Amino acid sequence: MAQHLLAPLRATPAARTAARAAARPAAPTVEVAASSRRDDATEFLLDADALDPTTLALAAARADVVRIVHSAALPTAAAVRALVEVLEDEVRAVGRDRADVRFVLEVEAVVAHDDADAARRRAAVAYAEAFAALTWSPSTTWLIAPAGRLTADATALAARTGVDTVALALVGRSRGYAATLAAVAG
Repeated sequence: MAQHLLAPLRATPAARTAARAAARPAAPTVEVAASSRRDDATEFLLDADALDPTTLALAAARADVVRIVHSAALPTAAAVRALVEVLEDEVRAVGRDRADVRFVLEVEAVVAHDDADAARRRAAVAYAEAFAALTWSPSTTWLIAPAGRLTADATALAARTGVDTVALALVGRSRGYAATLAAVAG
């Protein structure tokens, strides 16, 4: 019995990566954040304040959905991917199947009219945060694109980070596109 439990620890890094990929859903999904919450699911929100070993262990043992948000502690897609890998290891360590836990990355999103508008909006957000004295650059984690490309960008982000779903947290007037994006994503 103990040999079976120790097998994942003895696996090579490549074998662990292959096992993680096999346990994930076939294709990541995209949804609109406000409409993605379920009352019947146990959810854990992992933000900068919740990234401690106890919370990670509890999330792995009890969560149906683990929501991840960018922060100073998770400022890049690579940092999110590393957290997802830790969570996957924790899920297996407590004897759960990876498919029983859904990892959702919530990302601020802005719908632009076209590529030029997207570039202008990115520059405006970067300009504003330059004066905010932040320890990280939130604008680098935002998705800003025309509606037709936003879901494709979110799907690509899900693939890079290893999450099951990217939930678009629409900012400002972009909230008016919620129904359109939900239809495209769904």
